[in-house]
Parts: sequence; structure tokens; C-alpha cells
Amino acid sequence: MPDVREVFQMSTQKVRPDQGFPDRQEFRQRRRTRNRKIAAYAMVAAIVAIAVIAIAEVAGNGPGDTSVPGSNVSPPTVIITHSYFDIATGERSPVVANLAGARVPEVSPNQRNVVYNTCCGHDEITVVALDGSAQETITPENLEGYGATWIDDQTILFQGRTSGTIEIGDLYVADISTGELTKVVDLPDMRSESWFVRSDLSPDGKTVLFHLPRDRGDTTMWDLWTAPLAGGDTTLLRENAGFARYAPDGSIVFLDEPDNFVSSRISIMDGDGGNPRSLVGRGGTYSWPQVSPDGTMVAYHESSAIGVVDIATRDVSILDASSEEPAWYGNDTLIVD
Repeated sequence: MPDVREVFQMSTQKVRPDQGFPDRQEFRQRRRTRNRKIAAYAMVAAIVAIAVIAIAEVAGNGPGDTSVPGSNVSPPTVIITHSYFDIATGERSPVVANLAGARVPEVSPNQRNVVYNTCCGHDEITVVALDGSAQETITPENLEGYGATWIDDQTILFQGRTSGTIEIGDLYVADISTGELTKVVDLPDMRSESWFVRSDLSPDGKTVLFHLPRDRGDTTMWDLWTAPLAGGDTTLLRENAGFARYAPDGSIVFLDEPDNFVSSRISIMDGDGGNPRSLVGRGGTYSWPQVSPDGTMVAYHESSAIGVVDIATRDVSILDASSEEPAWYGNDTLIVD
């Protein structure tokens, strides 16, 4: 079976040969690696903070004086906007990268970068290194971007629309190393106040999954559609469903009968749209479901908290954390604001 990049290369002939998805590690090794990374990030933040204070004390008039003599310029400040949250222990560690204003973030498979869209103005797709070393804007000046998801460590799928409009736009793939942009799905020419399109790519790399709005007066319903990545007609997969994400086994997690951007039920179904069954439906208000990399859990926003549901058992945990759009970092940690 061809992998994602091979399929994309055959369909567009614009992307370099696949570098492959990183091999998945065993749970304990993954946890050790995760902990080492978090510890390293925290140490970097601490070293930077100490250095700033030390320089200020040497250059200033005494301890605690952070001004620069002869000027009104203050030294740089280390800004911590998000945290790593261990879903088992509740422990938090700082994310070194500045993710202020990040919406719908998603961590790359190799856990080195995070992609997100800004909001609300001229909205851009931005990729930031989690160690704080780099930041890059992906969308060109004439295009606003939303709902980005990683295809692999080098390519992302996102919705792009003409700046300053409420047009739906189209779906694009971008190579983050070259900046090359390729349109992969032509969405219908339509205008809607609820224009945000959430998309995803099937595990076999062949099918693009996305929702489209269906306005009904002062509310918006959503329908799920699919299209071949290699090009072809769009197909209605399921009505009254949206904000869907593929699990590694090809099943689809989605908001069931969403009203605007929220729903009272999160469900899962087979990849062909059949066999729907409820995952979470306790009468709450749910949004932004996100499947863990190993496909065992779904994190989501519930009121002012974060919920996590085990797909196999349907057991739900409500975390002592609040983030409208939590992002998985590995299989046991979330990035929260």
C-alpha cells in the first residue's frame, strides 16, 4: 500500500519523495522521551530567565533592577502561553514556544512543531518549533488559512480562502520546507457566516474528509463529505455531522448533529459512514474532538473543561484544565492554554 507522500506525489507531482512517518515507539519509551523533552524545555526557559535577571543586575543599579542604564528599553521577557498537561497525573510543564493567539493547534508526528491558525483578522497558518527556535507563516498574503492538520512532518492540509471574504475557499496542501502550495480539493462557490472548514486525510493517504455548512436561518448545520486526494468528485458521507477526525484504523470521530460549532454528542463511525455509535453524550456541550496518535482516546472541549474519552470502554475523564482546543502531544499529554 503506498504511503501518504507517495499518493500525494502521484496526484500532484509537486512534492518531494516521502521521508516517511517516524516509527512508533513503545509506551514506556515514548513517555521517557516525552519527559526528557519537557524537562529540556523547562530548563531552557529557566536558563533564559536567570540570564536575563543576571544581566540586568550587572548592568543596572542593584538587585532587581531590570532597566538598562541610559535607556527606557527593558530586557526581553520569557513568555509562557501554554503548558504540557499529563492526563494521568495532572502535572504541568511549560511549553517554551510562544503560542499566544494559537487556534486549533496540532502537533507534528515527530513532536517537534505545532501548526495553528491565528484569529481574528488576516488569519494565517503558522508553524512554530516547540523548542521556540523557529516560526514560519505558511499562507501567502492573498490567502487566509484555517484548520490545518499534519499529513506528515513536512506537509500540512488546510482550508484557504481569499482574504477579507466569507467565501468557503478550497483545501490546500503545503510543504513547510519549500513553501510550495497545491490546491487538492475545489470546494463549492458559496458564502456562509460559518465558513470554517475542518479537514483531515485518511490513514491510507487517499481520501480527504471535510465538512461543509448548511445554513438554516440563524443556525448552521454541517454535513461530512469526502474527495479523493488524487482528484475526483466529492461525495456526501453523512448529513448532520462535522468537525471530524480520522483514527489510525480508518474510523471517524465526529460531532453528531452539531449546531454551529458545538454538539450534545460525540460519535464514532466506520470509514464508509456506517455503524455510528455514541462516544460521549451526557447532555453536555462538546466541541473540537481530537483523536490521540495511537487512536485509543479522544480529547474534546466541554463547557469550561477538557474531557478525554477512552474509545474502547467509553470511560470519560474530566481534566482539571481548560482549553478550548486541546492538542495531543504523544498519547498521554495534551498542550493546553
